Amino acid sequence: MSMKDKQKRNPTVAIEETTYQKVKNKAKEKGLTLVDYVNETLLLNVEKDNFLKNYAPYIEKISVGETLVLRDHKTGKLAEVYIKNNKMFCSQDEADDCIHIHFALALPELALLKKRTK
Repeated sequence: MSMKDKQKRNPTVAIEETTYQKVKNKAKEKGLTLVDYVNETLLLNVEKDNFLKNYAPYIEKISVGETLVLRDHKTGKLAEVYIKNNKMFCSQDEADDCIHIHFALALPELALLKKRTK
């Protein structure tokens, strides 16, 4: 971003200190300025959301905890996606490769999914 572009910028966003430090370190690892890294990350997230709306418009994320709960409006059922034996598994399809798994793989919340053994 040129100095002229930076002077035109107005938006400001407040973030928590712990988040700021993590993001700052990640930007440094990638060789980007903090502003460039944040803008790139936000844009990718918006584009990912648009992609999911087109790829599987009938699937909606409900919650994340021990499992990732998705509502499948096509079947009218909930699908739980969880980690089993170091693989993702879908309760609705009883499979490790289905539309629900693919949808879950695109969600940043996947990183919050806690491993459980079965």
